[in-house]
Amino acid sequence: MDKAELLRRVHEGRARLEAALAEVPREQWTEPQLDNGWSFKDLMAHIGFWERHVHRILTTLQRDATLDPAYEATIDELNARVFRENRNRSLDEILRDERQAYEDVLALIETAPDADLFDPHRFTWTNGRPFVDWIEGNTYGHYEEHLEQLAASREG
Repeated sequence: MDKAELLRRVHEGRARLEAALAEVPREQWTEPQLDNGWSFKDLMAHIGFWERHVHRILTTLQRDATLDPAYEATIDELNARVFRENRNRSLDEILRDERQAYEDVLALIETAPDADLFDPHRFTWTNGRPFVDWIEGNTYGHYEEHLEQLAASREG
């Protein structure tokens, strides 16, 4: 994979996510219709967190800085914290912040040296895996996971 292919995958995954979300009437976005009692608003806060998280990790690694230990919790613990912290925020605020997180990830991909994205030995922290694996898991791969959840919510 190269940078052009990575960007293509991120854009295509995002287009599928946005198409699925476009089918949900806005007045339903705050109703708990998804797994774990989440609403579509909660889902977008969750997606935005993970987009910001992967951006934060890469920019920290690029500066040779230490990662914030607050993000060393388990995925379930982080997801629960994101849910609690965003519960009372407005839908518009969540959507604006998530869109910015998505655009920040795109900009980071576009400007990062290829070695930072694709060299499995570039960062010790990745334990021999290329950082692109984290980008996939927090963008198009992550969107795909939630597309299944969105489809199930429409069927149920």
